[in-house]
Amino acid sequence: MAREMVSQGNGIFEFTPQHHHNNEVKTKFVDALFRNDWDAMAPLVHPDFELREPDALSYGGIYKGLDGFKKCWELIPNAGLKTEYLNTLRCFFTEDPDSIVVELETRGTVSQTGEKFASKVMEQFDFKDGLIVAIVLYWFNIPSFD
Repeated sequence: MAREMVSQGNGIFEFTPQHHHNNEVKTKFVDALFRNDWDAMAPLVHPDFELREPDALSYGGIYKGLDGFKKCWELIPNAGLKTEYLNTLRCFFTEDPDSIVVELETRGTVSQTGEKFASKVMEQFDFKDGLIVAIVLYWFNIPSFD
């Protein structure tokens, strides 16, 4: 008897108004971040917001609230990671409107060693009550900070 492989996906789904809303919130948040406009970001994050960076990064850990996010954002260049290129490759949506995954490509230099790095980074945006409740980052090639 042949075994049949069964997909765990639900196939094609329809975007709901919540999909569109959450994508708009994510877009506004990222745009405000790169404008360094923390006031514009504030109404887009849930009170329980967390940013989760991989522990292998010198600034890795969990940062709570928008103040925590800002602390992490300031730590990145101070940690010696100079990002020279960052490009969004694509966004992934599923039937769950409260989760959006963004695929990024990044390149740069570790300041202390001069080592060049390149990595894909996945950012998972999770939503609660129409606001961003978590951003979880997954790096494929974490630069060495030795």
